[in-house]
Amino acid sequence: MNDGRPIFVQIAEHIENEILEGSLAELGQVPSTNQFAAFYKINPATAAKGVNVLVNEGILFKKEELVCLLPSMRVKN
Repeated sequence: MNDGRPIFVQIAEHIENEILEGSLAELGQVPSTNQFAAFYKINPATAAKGVNVLVNEGILFKKEELVCLLPSMRVKN
């Protein structure tokens, strides 16, 4: 996961691709930032930044420490 773009951008794109492929259930919990950090061997702050990109775009939402997929984002083009 190093194509020259910032890692957090690549994380956000990876999550978005999983959403578009249907790998993540509507209103389902996505992996935690710590899980992404462990999987990609990156700093948890970097993983959180990638998740926050999608939260800011309205693709994911956070409630306390839980991050979930918004139902309307399943068929995003």
